[in-house]
Amino acid sequence: MKLIPDWRRVLARAWSMRLIELAFVSNIIINVVPSIADFLPWWLTLLLLGSAWTARLIWQPDTNEAANALKQDPADRAGEEGYCRRACRRVRSWLGL
Repeated sequence: MKLIPDWRRVLARAWSMRLIELAFVSNIIINVVPSIADFLPWWLTLLLLGSAWTARLIWQPDTNEAANALKQDPADRAGEEGYCRRACRRVRSWLGL
């Protein structure tokens, strides 16, 4: 597995990651500080995680990043044949063949 070349830019602009981090922080606050649990609704974490999922699916300003990620692996450039070879190698390694 390789990271995309501009992973820092994607991480800085990814709303899905920001929302997941907010969900993490809100969940910690709700569980650790009982007095704040009265002010924050219990479903806030679920709402933030659902928003992160939606943000990952919908807000894709540039689709070139996905194309660049596919170009990194030479087997992906080979098409389905490369994919089948990789899958067969993985299965053989799992089975110890």
